Amino acid sequence: MAEEKEEKVAESTAETARGYTKVHLSPGRLMRNNFLGGLAWGFGTVLGATIVVALVLIILGKLNTVPYIGDFIGRILEQIEFRNVVR
Repeated sequence: MAEEKEEKVAESTAETARGYTKVHLSPGRLMRNNFLGGLAWGFGTVLGATIVVALVLIILGKLNTVPYIGDFIGRILEQIEFRNVVR
């Protein structure tokens, strides 16, 4: 019994060294795991981009001393506030 385990371990090690690994999941479970991983990746990407854009807008909003950028950002913020009031 111990010899069988040793043979399996040796075989697995040899396959891994050659670059082959066995997937011990059914095709349905493998597809579900990949789908959920893709959803998580997409959600994280959108969330991260939203945070970065929000931070950039906040920083640009603080740049009221720069004539063109400050006026441009000020007009954008006024439009956003106006649309929030109208709703």
